[in-house]
Amino acid sequence: MDKTEFEKILERKIAEEEARKKGDETPDGIPEEVPQNAEEADAPDAVSSPAQPAADSEVDLCQNALDQMTRERDALLDQLLRARADFDNYRKRSLRDMDQLRETASANLIRALLPVLDNFERALAHADSGNPLAEGVVMIQKQLLDVLSAEGLKPVEAKGAHFDPHYHEALAMTPAHCAPGIVLEEYERGYLLKEQLLRPAKVIVSCEIAAESSQKDEAASEQINDETAFSESEGNHD
Repeated sequence: MDKTEFEKILERKIAEEEARKKGDETPDGIPEEVPQNAEEADAPDAVSSPAQPAADSEVDLCQNALDQMTRERDALLDQLLRARADFDNYRKRSLRDMDQLRETASANLIRALLPVLDNFERALAHADSGNPLAEGVVMIQKQLLDVLSAEGLKPVEAKGAHFDPHYHEALAMTPAHCAPGIVLEEYERGYLLKEQLLRPAKVIVSCEIAAESSQKDEAASEQINDETAFSESEGNHD
């Protein structure tokens, strides 16, 4: 390489060095401040950066999604509570219907056995007191009554009680020397099943004695007394 080329290379190097020095200086001649680290140089401006609106928009989307899921959760919870309440009501109604069905079946069976009890009473009414067979029938009747009583069966109070149309069925009314509306005779016994009327008692009820009949009875009584007194006086004269 000759001298001319060497000079050219040297001049070019000097020019590049001067240009570099001029580029490092500010317009006022003050060297440009070099950032201390790369993070300060690369840090975006907080005011003019578009990342902040994007972050706010993402938060709003998340909040809206959370609100939507909360509403759906509340709706599903309400449906669950309603379904549970409906199931509880259905279970209680089913148990009540089953109890009612059992009571109805029991009442029908006991009602069908009432004529058997009536026949026991009729048979014992015409049986001899010392008959061993009658004593066996009494024991069977008592056993049957104990079983039915355990199910809630009990007789209706009738003879000597005041007539009650809810529990008594009047077959006839008979004048009697007592207050009207008193049960004089019980033709067929009535029964209650757990305080519910199963069969009314068929009875004969007292009524007032008519005034004409009362006067006739009094006249007949006076006539009998007079005849008795006359007979006694005739006997004394003899």
